[in-house]
Amino acid sequence: MTKIAILSDIHGNMTAFSAVIKDAQAHHADEYWFLGDLFLPGSAAANLWQDLHALPLTHLVKGNWDDDLFWVLDGPVDLAQPTDVYFSRLVAYLWPQLTADMLTTIRHWPLHDVFEQDGLVISLAHNLPDSNHGHRLYPDQPQANFDQIAPSQDIDIAIYGHTHQQLLRYTSSGQVILNPGSIGQAYSPRAKLQTTTYADYALLELDNGAITDLNLRQVSYDVAAELAVAKNAQLPYLEVYTKLRHTGATSTHNAAYLAQFDQSHHYQAEVAEFLRQQRERH
Repeated sequence: MTKIAILSDIHGNMTAFSAVIKDAQAHHADEYWFLGDLFLPGSAAANLWQDLHALPLTHLVKGNWDDDLFWVLDGPVDLAQPTDVYFSRLVAYLWPQLTADMLTTIRHWPLHDVFEQDGLVISLAHNLPDSNHGHRLYPDQPQANFDQIAPSQDIDIAIYGHTHQQLLRYTSSGQVILNPGSIGQAYSPRAKLQTTTYADYALLELDNGAITDLNLRQVSYDVAAELAVAKNAQLPYLEVYTKLRHTGATSTHNAAYLAQFDQSHHYQAEVAEFLRQQRERH
């Protein structure tokens, strides 16, 4: 029998991550699987990396925000687009905290991992097996989309993250589909169920070809403490992060909202300078 803590979408929220790990350890998790999106928009970096890799972490895959880190570093970035400026300024903030080994390791994380565990074939992906971005596996999408998550009939359980919403459902052929939700940015489109003060993850217990227990956990954490950490760390777009922590609403693609902070904090110029320095490095 193995008890697995399934972690996803930490997004730099060290306070939420620490609460989840404390909870998983209290429930005697044997090992940990990670589904991607480690850094940003929260401030945690080297400390988060160290604590994640101190766990018995046996499987992981790469998220879209992990890939987007290299999109900024490799280019092109459109400084006329507030979303590009937003993400690039966050990467510039993160950059001094990343080592060459960390970057190389993240770049080579797989998109998809298939393996056998306790008599069952498991598939891990951040989203679909061949794509870690997009909306095709949001809970309101058609069954045909969810049938794509298990490309082989040999797969018994397909696990993904990305949507920040906990989910349990099945493919048309009965394969289990599981989403543990997001540690750093738990979300519900229904206001009454929006868990802004909770971090989501899953505890999965497997034994000899059976799912003997599944617990979709919601762990409370101190939002005020997380915001204090972000402020002390001089996180860019602190206003945006504060809104996210209080409402659960992301603003990554809200160009008009993001643009006001470009103007007041001169983020566009700071990004231009960061990108110039990156070009000179290469």
